[in-house]
Amino acid sequence: MNGSDELGDLYRKLRRRVSVYSPNSCVEVSLKLPIGLEDELAFHLLVNWAYVLLHEAARIPLAFLTQLPPLRADNSFRREVSRLRNYLVHNLDVRKTRDRKTRDFVQRWFKDACGYGTISSAVHYGDCCSRLAHKLREFLKGAIDACDLLDDPEDGTRLVDDLKDRVDLAWNVERFDQLVVKCAARTGNPGIDLVAFRNRYLEGWRQTLALAKESDRETVVEQQIEADLVAAIGYSLPHHVREGLERVAASPDAVAASLLLLRDAQRVGGMKLPEILDHLSTLQGGSGQGTRRPPN
Repeated sequence: MNGSDELGDLYRKLRRRVSVYSPNSCVEVSLKLPIGLEDELAFHLLVNWAYVLLHEAARIPLAFLTQLPPLRADNSFRREVSRLRNYLVHNLDVRKTRDRKTRDFVQRWFKDACGYGTISSAVHYGDCCSRLAHKLREFLKGAIDACDLLDDPEDGTRLVDDLKDRVDLAWNVERFDQLVVKCAARTGNPGIDLVAFRNRYLEGWRQTLALAKESDRETVVEQQIEADLVAAIGYSLPHHVREGLERVAASPDAVAASLLLLRDAQRVGGMKLPEILDHLSTLQGGSGQGTRRPPN
């Protein structure tokens, strides 16, 4: 059995072990491992396979299990593979601090692996493959050994619950996007870039998710997304509409609350939320009435 076959077998064994406790938390790696570990192509394939393994296919279970005995590892190996991949697949600009650090790190890594900071032969790439494959083997074996702790009569239940909770909280971006689209359709999006909107608020939504009760997570996150979207709509409205809202609202929170109350009114006559607000602002401006906020 060559080194690539062994890595594939180890990951399949890990998937079987983890599936007992958390089904579908380790998925198949769609990228193929290299047939051998002797040349430049093999190194590129191995780095990309390792990146997908650590950052996508088994991200949560591997991070959890390798923190336990026997490895007690931190996040350094994941960062190491990420830097190797960035070096291989991106056009680095060494005028930028981050790119320069990536280059320097990888050149040191090459020198430790094959004796040269700049690789110039298939033999050098073979040495680099051997080093990375060895680290991957030890990482996977450590994770497999840690699965025994999940059966421990004293701590096993707690560890399994912790693993399941981490998997449940690891929503991918697409799951948030589905809720964003749903909320935008309900409130009436006046043209906000939903991808930019998601990127701006994503970290806050993840925090909301982490704090919510397990049974209420999706509902609570959806409510937060809707509130953020309504606030974003308020900021994007024409000045005269925002001015009208400020006349009748005592605070920014009251503006948001008013928008949420008006959300359901969009069903009447098929008007969208921004259209309703514009209409109300026009009516208010014509009446000359309205409560102004007291001066500070």
